[in-house]
Amino acid sequence: MATRIPEAVIDQIRDSVNITDIVGQYVTLKKSGKNLFGLCPFQEEKTPSFSVAEDKQIFNCFSCHRGGNVFRFIMEIEQIDFPAAVLKVAELGQVDVDLSAFQETRPQPKADPIKTELLQLYQAAATLFQHVLLNTEAGEEALAYAQQRQLDETQLKTFQVGYAPDQDNLLLRFFQEKKVDFQLLRQSGLFSEREDGSLFDRFRDRLMFPIRDARGQVIAFSGRLLHPIAQLPKYLNSPETKLFNKRDVLFNLDLARPEIRRHKQVVLFEGFMDVIAAYRAGIQYGVASMGTSLTNEQLHQLQRLTGHLIVCYDGDLPGLTATNRVITLLRQDQRFQLSIVTLPEQLDPDEYIQKYQAESFRKKIEESQLTATAFRLNYLRQGKKLDHEQDKIAYTEAALQELLTVHSTIERDVYLHQLSQTLNLSYDVLVGQLQRLLANATRQRDQTLQTQLTTVPTVQQPTQVHLNRVERAERDLLHLFWYDRQARDKLMQQTDFVMVHDPYQMLYTLSQTYFVTNETFNAAAFSDYAKSDDLQSLAAEIDQMPFDETTGLAQLADDLMTIQRFKLETKLKQAQQQAHEANQMGDDEQALRLFQQLLTLKKQIEALSA
Repeated sequence: MATRIPEAVIDQIRDSVNITDIVGQYVTLKKSGKNLFGLCPFQEEKTPSFSVAEDKQIFNCFSCHRGGNVFRFIMEIEQIDFPAAVLKVAELGQVDVDLSAFQETRPQPKADPIKTELLQLYQAAATLFQHVLLNTEAGEEALAYAQQRQLDETQLKTFQVGYAPDQDNLLLRFFQEKKVDFQLLRQSGLFSEREDGSLFDRFRDRLMFPIRDARGQVIAFSGRLLHPIAQLPKYLNSPETKLFNKRDVLFNLDLARPEIRRHKQVVLFEGFMDVIAAYRAGIQYGVASMGTSLTNEQLHQLQRLTGHLIVCYDGDLPGLTATNRVITLLRQDQRFQLSIVTLPEQLDPDEYIQKYQAESFRKKIEESQLTATAFRLNYLRQGKKLDHEQDKIAYTEAALQELLTVHSTIERDVYLHQLSQTLNLSYDVLVGQLQRLLANATRQRDQTLQTQLTTVPTVQQPTQVHLNRVERAERDLLHLFWYDRQARDKLMQQTDFVMVHDPYQMLYTLSQTYFVTNETFNAAAFSDYAKSDDLQSLAAEIDQMPFDETTGLAQLADDLMTIQRFKLETKLKQAQQQAHEANQMGDDEQALRLFQQLLTLKKQIEALSA
């Protein structure tokens, strides 16, 4: 059994790491004022609402209202308990402390048994396919093909590439011999089903590329046909199962993740072979989507790792068109700095590496990145002959429309100079035409906005969390109690003081306990006092409130008066209701007593206002 981690060890680990270094391994953070901001890793969003206060070593999300110290962050992001989070922080922060006695040994929450069995099934299939490729006569031709594509044994094992031979139900017979349940085989996606209900291998005569989840577990396959047949697809993917949803998966993310963080960028390729070829060439921070357009789910995974996305699709027209779709998708997206790498001679990355070698490809990725606008200006020229008048006019108009989307005047000027040279047109003429287009676009936008304001009913926006005056006062008091020594001493003298709302009272009680053994307030250390998620998040929100050090005692008096007045007003309402009920029931004695109580309460409220 693991022993309980002592408080001293917890404090040592928390004080030895910088929360920004730990959070930065999951979230791309940018400095803004005294704090760092990024997109919240707990939800999908396009505008940063996630804040890290490095000076206080806490995080807070203004959108989902999670907050706390570094341990709380790891608990939330990894979905683990507190002891496991302490160990994880020590590992991520490389804290020099012996934790062997504290390793968790208690059982983890029970996983879905069907998913567990399917994972075992897929790993067994991957092992079998690779054995066939590397060690059998049936896999010799497939192995020769893989080697022809520059895949040596290291790459084959790294990516667990295998071969499904053109044999009668090899995989089905393999699992039948192991007595695997028939219904599990049906659910796996590894087999197709005939009309009579019998199963047969889905993949035959295909080089098999395992698709792994972010943890490196095989959850699906993509098989490339070794001997092309007209009626069969070149690539065949597993169907969606309990393990595999193509919207959620990026090929190679498990291997690329540490490299993406290290290089602070990710390269998006079209196909698996491109990713593997780039990996072999030294670009090991590449991924590929699953044969579909990028999804929000995939982008959400990438945004947690980096803010720089490089698109390197095939250099042919379909590849350029696919690149243009990515630009359209991400044009208004603040999550990524978008760069484009285009390959010459209509080559794909794998072909380019084979023709021009790995070093040339690395330089291409690292030194030949285009902006999205530069790519679009080149893309718009496709199929146009600029020495023909109509094509030249059409391209000029399209290029200027593209420049309407560029907000930087410096960047726009660079492209105007380039267009002037490309088109052999006067720079001043292009500037004048662009200015007219900008003015027209502004006028149209204003007209559209005016129309919406006059003809469309106002849409109620989602309401934010509203704090009444009492809750604001309670938050003020807690903040003063933490950071103003005079206010804290003054409040401690009022031994009968109680907050109105339970969460604030709980934080107040914890705060009193905290200051028994601590001279000054440390937000990160206090977070561990507040064991519950809600209290930690509430404490982080309160800690991030603006604070005026010059008005401490005056603010304390105002807040106490607000709370006292609320309590008296609440008692007054209760007494009024009780007096009304006494009159209704004809209880004159009770009514008189309550009337006297009402007079007393009103005098107390008036005295507070004096």
